[in-house]
Amino acid sequence: MREPAIKYRIVRRSVKHPRLELWGDELRIIVPENMDPLKVMRDNRRWILRQAEFVKKASSIARSLKLIPRTRKKFKALVQKAVKEYEKLLNLNVNKVFIRKMKSCWGSCSSERNITINREAQFLPEKLVRYIVYHELCHLIRWRHDKEFNELVSREFPDYERLDLELQAYWIKLREMQKVDSGLKLS
Repeated sequence: MREPAIKYRIVRRSVKHPRLELWGDELRIIVPENMDPLKVMRDNRRWILRQAEFVKKASSIARSLKLIPRTRKKFKALVQKAVKEYEKLLNLNVNKVFIRKMKSCWGSCSSERNITINREAQFLPEKLVRYIVYHELCHLIRWRHDKEFNELVSREFPDYERLDLELQAYWIKLREMQKVDSGLKLS
């Protein structure tokens, strides 16, 4: 049986420690200038194989996905509504909410309690937008993606693993559309 293939890019940077990042359907192996990237790949083989399988599933799903036509104004209102709802639910206070183009993720949060949502999420179904918002708010309680964080996320989204797969599929779909049709305004 063949192992699943995954596109990868080796990036040499002035960093202390290597790291692996999944960017859509591409794995980025970021290593210090003097480190052997093949050793990093060998040492993380099992994780890489799991990610390759994940990307394979997401790519298959991406073919049948439809983007949601939603104005930026309606998208911003949806995000603000979800933030207010989940702030109450989680007993949190968010400082500011930003909607920006992001290169490698659907959302982020800062230690200043700011939430940033990728504006490309405008094209996603409402449930996925709400999931992204909830996920980021959960990071204000638990920073790491660990068991405790997953338990927190699963309280509101017990199907979070399926939603993560769907988000990956939409990421791939949007990148494919950018390559094919530069007329789609994602930026």
